[in-house]
Amino acid sequence: MKTYTYTVLVSSEEDGRYQAYCPSLPGCRAYGETRREAVRNIRNTIGHRLDAMICMGKRIPKDPCLAG
Repeated sequence: MKTYTYTVLVSSEEDGRYQAYCPSLPGCRAYGETRREAVRNIRNTIGHRLDAMICMGKRIPKDPCLAG
């Protein structure tokens, strides 16, 4: 199994919850009651998104923030 690495940004919402999103995968966001929960949820969301992209034969984007 191939491993992918992406930058994830986490911010707190006005209601006290946390939002996590992945800029390299537009629309890929998740929420949690705690920062830890938001990060766990975005990992799952990213995994599902990548699985779907692979199944559809789409190109998996690289994270430009991690280009070396």
